Amino acid sequence: MSSFIFNGVSSDELGLMITKPIVRPSWAAMYSELTTSGGIRKVMQRMSTFDNASFSIETYADDASADNIRKIFKALNGYGRLIISTAPDEYLNVILNPITPVPVALLAAEISISVTAWPFAYAIAPTEYNLTDAVNYMEVNNRGTIFSAPEIHLKGSGNVTINVNGAEFIVKIPADISSREIIVDCDSQVAYYMDGESRISITHRTYNNFPLLHEGANYIKHTGEVSEMKCNVRERWL
Repeated sequence: MSSFIFNGVSSDELGLMITKPIVRPSWAAMYSELTTSGGIRKVMQRMSTFDNASFSIETYADDASADNIRKIFKALNGYGRLIISTAPDEYLNVILNPITPVPVALLAAEISISVTAWPFAYAIAPTEYNLTDAVNYMEVNNRGTIFSAPEIHLKGSGNVTINVNGAEFIVKIPADISSREIIVDCDSQVAYYMDGESRISITHRTYNNFPLLHEGANYIKHTGEVSEMKCNVRERWL
């Protein structure tokens, strides 16, 4: 029987029985039609964006009392991380729309949960590499089915160059934060360090495109004064 976990709360905890198997959505590249000047036919061009996916989770609640429905609504509402039992090693970033229980018996109800999932499915336990000694190229494997936007953590000073498959990304680290851990979030395209609970951006001290890792083997090295570096691959799947 299928089950799910949303923001750490499981369907079993909420007393929900899944009435139809949950199959996670998949994504495919979109294409647009273009007409070239002087051409006699349209050509198809692959787009760089992926659409959100929509699906529903069909459930049954034995306890449809007002208190329990309020508990379910509070737990299953808004933005969060969804893990489906049929794909336990992955999670989806989703939005759950407000539920509408349908009475089927005394104090029982069918509840359809409408889900909007952002691309893509992400690894719950992503691969991490220690790149401190990567003064020469080290191999970093992306086991996902689409390029990933890694998260790189480093400590250093001065001009640090991260070379990924021949493309250089530069971080200029001032001396006064050389002891801080710098986080390069290639998905959000920001670089920052933590000061207590606050994120202090140094994105303005970075140059060139944020690194991406294609499927399979990638090669990374660094130059400059680097005392620590690690890479979270952030694998993802279509």
